[in-house]
Amino acid sequence: MRRHFAPTVLTVTAVTGVVAFSLVASSPVGNAAARPSSAYAVSAEGQVPVDRTPYIESADGHRQSSSALELPENPLLAVRAGTVTAGNDSASVELFDVTIGQGALSQVKVPPELKQTCATLPAQGADDLPIPDLPLPDLGLPLPTPSTKDLPAKNLPDLCNLLLTPPSALLAIDAVNVWCSGDDGGVDIGSLTLLGQKIAVPTTKQVVTIPAAPLATITVNERTQRSDGSFTITGLTINLGDGAEVIRLASATCAKPAAKPKPTPKPTPQPTLPAPLDQPPMAPIPTPVKTHHPVTG
Repeated sequence: MRRHFAPTVLTVTAVTGVVAFSLVASSPVGNAAARPSSAYAVSAEGQVPVDRTPYIESADGHRQSSSALELPENPLLAVRAGTVTAGNDSASVELFDVTIGQGALSQVKVPPELKQTCATLPAQGADDLPIPDLPLPDLGLPLPTPSTKDLPAKNLPDLCNLLLTPPSALLAIDAVNVWCSGDDGGVDIGSLTLLGQKIAVPTTKQVVTIPAAPLATITVNERTQRSDGSFTITGLTINLGDGAEVIRLASATCAKPAAKPKPTPKPTPQPTLPAPLDQPPMAPIPTPVKTHHPVTG
């Protein structure tokens, strides 16, 4: 009996090795899990990093939603409220009252010579006066130190108005709404102002870049179609200081629809076959009838 034991062990070991190798070889390399539908309100990269907040995803197709918009303490970015939602092949984001660089320009001390020039400007005929190139102090933001010529002012009266009555924020947005469904989506942006000046945001389904360098470059309706079938749309991408800080507002990703569970098939009733012709049909089973017999005696 023992001389048959060793070959048996070798055979089992060999078969096990072949099966294990076959399983490893047949497994797809880099087969990552499918990307879920997801959404986030705010993220930032650079000197003031902000994780995707709030972030929600729907891996199984069930609708998920969050309004837990709590940003870390920072001098750059503030948002009053926001809601993110993700479901089966759909996602959306709503943002309200976004400010970037709140109170930054109010900290600028206007040079005495410029303040004197602004005070002596005539009421009329000053529109053609050039803007003096004067350095400004550090704004406390992730930006290169700007000068007066970097500010969005067309002439000297505009510059005086900007510095003497500064706006509340470097950039302000009333609302940003983004949605996606399948491989399409849309963006709706409310009033957008850069240093108090309103910027017209084109209503288009194509990506649009609004240059306002060197302070900010704003990309609207950024879209990404991936090879795994997912589609992402981002409402606003704000590039401050030529890449020193990049802020993304309202991003929604739609993945492939989650597979619906297959219904359990109902059993098919088997038809009753008739009795063969050469055999009489089976008599029905008699039903016993309960009765009472009179008692005789």
